[in-house]
Amino acid sequence: MTIPLPRHGSFAVFRPHRTRDGVRSAGARSKSVRAAEIVLRTCDDHGLPRPPGGTLHLRSDLPPGCGMGSSTADVVATIRSVCDCCGLPLDDLHISAIAVQAETASDPLAFDTVPVLFAQRHGEVLRRWNRPLPPVRLVGCRLPGQAVDTLGVSPPAYTSDEHAEFAHLTSALETAVRTGNARTLGRVATGSALINQRYLPKPDLPRVLEICERTGGVGVQVAHSGTVCSIMYDPTDAAVDQRTVRARRALDAAGFSSTARYLREDP
Repeated sequence: MTIPLPRHGSFAVFRPHRTRDGVRSAGARSKSVRAAEIVLRTCDDHGLPRPPGGTLHLRSDLPPGCGMGSSTADVVATIRSVCDCCGLPLDDLHISAIAVQAETASDPLAFDTVPVLFAQRHGEVLRRWNRPLPPVRLVGCRLPGQAVDTLGVSPPAYTSDEHAEFAHLTSALETAVRTGNARTLGRVATGSALINQRYLPKPDLPRVLEICERTGGVGVQVAHSGTVCSIMYDPTDAAVDQRTVRARRALDAAGFSSTARYLREDP
């Protein structure tokens, strides 16, 4: 499940070629190029006229390889851009399916801020809610470590006990969304992060958990295949401003570089 990051993302422009085959893009954008080519083939499936190729221009303010969904943001922006160019109407689920084809595992960014429980390697929505996630205040950081290539990470082989844990967390997540309870959402995020520690451990996570507890956070969320994480706070807490300032200072003192400060979900 992905926490929306307002005001950040990717922007794509697709310029069609009328005489040259194939899609080209500056930089290492192979996933986005694959996505553009899949969309062009999808036009053929729908009997729509389309150019033989084009040039893709991408701009993003998301750092790659740290678990902030940068590649999926590029891919989704690309798909929408090519669809606009060709007049191909695709819904969010179809966009997500193409994103999975292009990059093997995809975040559910096509759904924008609509909360979904998403099977990222199958492109399937397991659960969709008709209301936003509980608002949370995030104090983010990047933990030490190398950038992670999602394609190079094998899916965890969860045990039956861990599947039971996930079922419990999913039930709690249902409650968090239904009641708008940030504290319950924080417990779900922390539980998921701790399961992930058994497969892709972050050596500094215990320090972040300690700062969370000391500053009155409601939980910790991590990028399962990245280095970014954040401490979550309840924005309705009268002391939330003081808590987040203390957390930022503690994370800075620990040497954890900042990502985005004091972000709140924007439904």
